[in-house]
Amino acid sequence: MASSGDLRADHTEPIGTIRWATFVGVCVVALVWSAYSVGAQNGSFLTQDFGAQYHLAEITARGAIPLVDFEHGWNAGSFWVNAALYAIASGSPTIWYFLWGRLLGAGLGAVLAAAIGLRLRLHPVVMIAVALGVLLLATPLHIKYTICLLWVFVLLPTGWLESRPRLAAAARVLLPALVFWQYVELAVLLTGAAGLFELFARRSVSWRTRIVNCVQLAGGFVLGLVVEAVAYKALWGLSFADFNRQVILGQTETHENAQYAVWNFFDLPTESGRFFILALYPFALLLPFVPLVWQRVSDSTRLVALAGLVLVIVPIRRVDNPHTTTVSALVLVAVVLVVAELYERRTPPPSVEPDSRGTSESVSKPTRSVIALPLAVLGAAWTAATLWIGFGLQSMLGAIFLVALAIAGATLGSAFLGRATAAVSAGALVVLGGVPALAAVDHLGDMRTDAKSFVVSDSIARWVGPEYERCSGGTRETLVMPNYLELYDALEITNPTPYYLFHYDFAQYEDVLVPQLEDGSIPVVIETMPLHTPQPWLTDAVRANYVPCSVVRIEKQGVAVTVWTHQSRGGVQQRDLTVRGGEIGPTR
Repeated sequence: MASSGDLRADHTEPIGTIRWATFVGVCVVALVWSAYSVGAQNGSFLTQDFGAQYHLAEITARGAIPLVDFEHGWNAGSFWVNAALYAIASGSPTIWYFLWGRLLGAGLGAVLAAAIGLRLRLHPVVMIAVALGVLLLATPLHIKYTICLLWVFVLLPTGWLESRPRLAAAARVLLPALVFWQYVELAVLLTGAAGLFELFARRSVSWRTRIVNCVQLAGGFVLGLVVEAVAYKALWGLSFADFNRQVILGQTETHENAQYAVWNFFDLPTESGRFFILALYPFALLLPFVPLVWQRVSDSTRLVALAGLVLVIVPIRRVDNPHTTTVSALVLVAVVLVVAELYERRTPPPSVEPDSRGTSESVSKPTRSVIALPLAVLGAAWTAATLWIGFGLQSMLGAIFLVALAIAGATLGSAFLGRATAAVSAGALVVLGGVPALAAVDHLGDMRTDAKSFVVSDSIARWVGPEYERCSGGTRETLVMPNYLELYDALEITNPTPYYLFHYDFAQYEDVLVPQLEDGSIPVVIETMPLHTPQPWLTDAVRANYVPCSVVRIEKQGVAVTVWTHQSRGGVQQRDLTVRGGEIGPTR
């Protein structure tokens, strides 16, 4: 990576054997993970989005003319790719999903993340971290969102591409055109991100060059639109008005009528799993745009951060875990790059750094001469406003304001705050770190309130308790097996054995426990459910030496509890009862 004093040094260092070996290793891991994360698909798989994509792949492979999917922005090229995957899979839904959803989704995403590491000459450990993060955490659901990583990989402002102006110009023209043929929405967003990068984030070239680059990007987008319109007119006779209604107006109307939800940081779903990504996403998204961070990261990291920022429109429209996770790959890559670069450049850089145009961009030096607290409050207010407006408005304006405020704060703050940048950034970082931390504590409180940990054991104690008193004959020594050990406290009974966990190797205690079951040292056994690991010796000993005094079936909880009394206690009245609708009665 670049030296600590140069934020814009070309990555001309040789890649080296270790990095290449790391990259190959990532490719192997991505292939293995992609294969083993796919199960044999059943009938329910071919429903909703996956079912629609599979069917469209099938009919396209048979020669149907693909049109734009209004909801998701899938364009003609994506259906042709999909049809090719369908043909390779010989129509198998399982193999098709492996190729379309896993290998070319998360698998290729991890490979592209590692490839970005090659281009930036990252340390092999950082390459592994970013690749595994994309593969296992911020996972693209399918091939569509892998395009985002491909876009950044191609347009990184460093290395061999930038040293060949004509090749770089061709990439800026052809990439938007090709992505437009694949996914209209991504072409719009990513072209916009690249344009924002040239206008507000790039430092290594002149303004004239940056304007030319923007024109090339816009020209590429228009090229894709025109070529597709002409192709549909020439090959299939579709008028430009119809094409425009499907490709442009259809997309616009879809976004206008989309359902936007408020992102409530303190009321996220209580389920486990990847919902921590939903909780961290807004704050990780803004981390690179903190003015002090923005100053010190490279142009390449800025491009990655901006590409991730514009994709915020996807989870804002659908505040759920899948849509947030699938666009988080670039956010994760940006955060990893930020941490790696800040660590590498931890030596304070010069206060003023000239660029290739002879101008300079201030790099802040903290000083005690400024009033730190008000400035920190200013930084906290900017961050809070960006989060509240961006994730709080129930319209596309929320995403627009979020992008605008993030870029304005980063660029203006790093350019004009001077020595106050550190204090303002500190306030911003307090919000970015403090809000998710407080939300996590609040989340735990909500889960504690919502939890019903003892509902089953309480129900057993309520309905089985009277039967236990009838069957036990006054003894309080009872073995509960295998679960709901809370019954020891609820029924005020004691375990006459040292055994509470009936694990897979519990048979080692057979010689000790069976004699106790035979001689009546354990007067009563409460069996709450079958053993998780079958122990024939144990269940046979219970059935041979005990009488099922009472069986209580609690329909609401789906449990059947048996109270066994030792046969040495004499005859007992046996009952089979069912609890239904809050009443208990004989089982019918």
